[in-house]
Amino acid sequence: MIRSPQFGAILMRSAELIALQGQEVFDELDIRFPANCISIMLALYTQGPLSSSELSKHIGLSRQLIESRLKNTVQNNYFQSQPDEHDSRKRVYIIAPNAMAEAQQIVAIMQDFEKVYDTLWNEVGVDLEQALKAMEKGLAKRSLLHRLYDQSPHLEP
Repeated sequence: MIRSPQFGAILMRSAELIALQGQEVFDELDIRFPANCISIMLALYTQGPLSSSELSKHIGLSRQLIESRLKNTVQNNYFQSQPDEHDSRKRVYIIAPNAMAEAQQIVAIMQDFEKVYDTLWNEVGVDLEQALKAMEKGLAKRSLLHRLYDQSPHLEP
């Protein structure tokens, strides 16, 4: 029997729901910072200045997606780009001084969200964050293609 929608669609739908509801929280609290850039804000807040490549590696999203989000947040004066003090060929990003108060508010809210997610994980009976990390690790170890070949001997590589 084939499932519809399949796992990928359900995962995407869940991610979109989290993004929409996260933005709703920000709207309710009158925070103008885009919710889809939270990971960048948290990385810069906790790690200090980072290049787009370092942000990509830290967060786990493509460099192109990170740079797209950085472009908008730099234009809106949430982040600033500056030369790396160790390598003048490289640009790093920092939280703009005028955005630091909002960044601190966001960090506090995200700490509160840790409790919200803990409650949600108890409600659904699985720590979904840990389960997804384990899934990512498993897929990095053995791709879906190889897993499909393992399960479907009638398919030829």
